[in-house]
Amino acid sequence: MNRALGLLFILAALVLPIACSNDEGTDTAEDRAGGSSEAGQQPDDGDGGEPVVVEIVSGSAARGDVSGEATVIGDEQELDRYLRQFSNETFTSDVTAAIEAHDFADGRVPGLAVIEISCDTPPSATVTQEGSRFLVTPAKVADPLPECYVPVTSVAVLDLPG
Repeated sequence: MNRALGLLFILAALVLPIACSNDEGTDTAEDRAGGSSEAGQQPDDGDGGEPVVVEIVSGSAARGDVSGEATVIGDEQELDRYLRQFSNETFTSDVTAAIEAHDFADGRVPGLAVIEISCDTPPSATVTQEGSRFLVTPAKVADPLPECYVPVTSVAVLDLPG
């Protein structure tokens, strides 16, 4: 019995690093399409620049409506209207704080998009501009949870050309 467990352990030690080295889901926004960026990148100072994912805010049991298209937030009333879809006050405060913490350059505006409601928080997201629309795509979660007690709402906070 001990010998069988020892062999199983050695086999797992040899196979596990190979199984975990899957490069799936590591392509960048530039690999998929031009005119996009990943979370954490800074906007360039050119002619309005590219859209940028500033942060992904996640919260438990916040609800909301998943949309691949961002909502541009032009003023406080638009922000309040957008935040009404969420049932968790702490979550709405976190989204507001993420917007307030970011320094938007002249000619740039915040945007928001519910990118996922699931057991997991996407590790990053990309945003692309198609005409006047901003499309946001969450990155795949490398090791998704099979089940959860409470779904997690993830909102991408965006820095968009105005």
